[in-house]
Amino acid sequence: MLSKLDDKELESLTLDGIGVVTPGMKVEHPLFGLGEVEAIFEFIKSGENTIRINFEKHGSKALVPEYANLTIPKEKKTSFFGKLFKK
Repeated sequence: MLSKLDDKELESLTLDGIGVVTPGMKVEHPLFGLGEVEAIFEFIKSGENTIRINFEKHGSKALVPEYANLTIPKEKKTSFFGKLFKK
């Protein structure tokens, strides 16, 4: 018998405004900041999805992707001197 919490791990998930999200991908959240997608789950009984993200400053969080307001982080442009002295 399936419980309410039975789930299956997904390889990817398509989200409006962000596209295809996969584990290992960098994302940004308005409150938690930068993070990396650890896993994507679909609850078997309800069909709802959860995305687990490890945020740099806030640790691992499980979020409902439709309400998480995730974005792709913008790449920061590095100046000449920044490239020269990059560690």
